[in-house]
Amino acid sequence: MSPLKRGALLALGALGAGVAGVWFGDRHLAQRAMALEEAFREEHETRQVIVAARDLREGEELVEADVALRDMPATYVHDKAVGGAAWSHLAGRRLRTGIAAGKAVLASHVRETAEARLAERLSPGDRAITIPVSGGGDIAGLLNPGDRLDLMLTYRSNGERETVPLMSDVPILATGAQFTPSAPNAAHRGYDDLTVAVSPVEAARITHALAIGEIRVVLRADSDDVSFEDYRITAQALTGAGNIEDDLEHHQPVELIIGGRQ
Repeated sequence: MSPLKRGALLALGALGAGVAGVWFGDRHLAQRAMALEEAFREEHETRQVIVAARDLREGEELVEADVALRDMPATYVHDKAVGGAAWSHLAGRRLRTGIAAGKAVLASHVRETAEARLAERLSPGDRAITIPVSGGGDIAGLLNPGDRLDLMLTYRSNGERETVPLMSDVPILATGAQFTPSAPNAAHRGYDDLTVAVSPVEAARITHALAIGEIRVVLRADSDDVSFEDYRITAQALTGAGNIEDDLEHHQPVELIIGGRQ
């Protein structure tokens, strides 16, 4: 083989080796980058949230152009950050505080509205149930959403009427169709029912109680977190012919029957 041909072959071999080296090097770097990205995703799970697309000022109305969706590491995202699916609940509402560009939007950033859905006001695990109240016009203005109640049940047992505690420390969600407390100087609006937040079992207790008797509500102080004791009031105890302490000792809890089981 002539020296010229030998040199050409060596040159082609060197060129091929260089191309292969570059290809394998790029492939190794790409695989390494993918491995690092996968490890980062496993270590820092992302969550898609709504963020401010620009600096937003207090009082501004939220519109779609003001926000964006971003994948952010879940470890560093605020627990109350709003996801994209909840945008319909924020659109058109005004900000109670400013939000810097790029910061996640929280539900607490927007002002409450009278039109907010009742379901938005429920905590996970709670249920809303409506209780009729007697003399709605007479107690107008005395109770407000956010107040806490004790519930008393009056029912007939063995031919006599008895009153017993049913439930304590129950928060009011709405008075009639009103979701927010009345202003101090606002005109009083009457209502015939209260909507309260309870657990599913408590909702069943209230439903059964309404079927066998009448529920009365008792307002408790905001700072009062003490549960009331179990007791029973009868006509005999009320007039002094009986002993309330005896009733306390012998009172049997009201049985709750659901689906044929006690």
